[in-house]
Amino acid sequence: MAKDETAILVRKESGESEPYDQKKVGGALRRAGLSEKAIHDALSGLRPKLYDGITTREIYAILFRIIDKERPESAHKFNLKRALTDLGPAGYEFEDFIAKLLSLEGYETEVRQMLEGKCVSHEIDVVAANNSGTYMIECKFHNSGGIKCRIQTALYTYARFLDLVEGAKLNRCRKFSKPWLICNTKFSSDVEDYAACMGFPLLGWHHPYERGLERMVEERECWPVSVIPMHRTVLEKLLAKKLVTVLDVPESPEKLAEITGISLPIAKQIIEKAEYAR
Repeated sequence: MAKDETAILVRKESGESEPYDQKKVGGALRRAGLSEKAIHDALSGLRPKLYDGITTREIYAILFRIIDKERPESAHKFNLKRALTDLGPAGYEFEDFIAKLLSLEGYETEVRQMLEGKCVSHEIDVVAANNSGTYMIECKFHNSGGIKCRIQTALYTYARFLDLVEGAKLNRCRKFSKPWLICNTKFSSDVEDYAACMGFPLLGWHHPYERGLERMVEERECWPVSVIPMHRTVLEKLLAKKLVTVLDVPESPEKLAEITGISLPIAKQIIEKAEYAR
């Protein structure tokens, strides 16, 4: 007997539940670059594994295994959202990733700069400068894709910017044009309203709509190294050596093994998968 997909509730990472939506899942596969036939095949492979109460994480894992086996050239695109959350648990790797991405956008970047404002000192996640100005960037990292960036972060970011503006007037730090809040997930609506009102940019998942973080990553082919399937302990070894993007991974398995201390067979597997994302 065919499974009634409309009766299946999917538990989101936020803890909320919603009915399974094949069109929504198909859209995610389509954005990953799969053909209509590949999408049909992936959905057909997923269908018998669905059950009431299945989590979005489980659905993602099932689809990723199907895509990685049948369409490995598209797996990194489908894996991007999860890969960004896998850059944790701390936010330092996400800061390094954003600095690399913005450097490919033409910015001169520095990470974790300690600067003195009028009232207190501030460690700025990323400083980015180009012909249009110098930006004080706050990188907000979440370990789960279901968590939105909240208004407290936007208020905190702008308050720090104002203190640095006054610090610059006293020649205590460089002059910044604007703050810039960058997040690996989505923004709450009040963050978007506040940033628009105060006139500073946001960059996150699907924001700005026409060129969000995911689209910028794809355009610059600056994929986080975590898009490559590997054991968590192996990923941590790569991140510890500042191999934050696929572009940072050496093409020689011997060199990768030497740098990170991983075994040569695992290094060969990583480089083989990395070729799809270069």
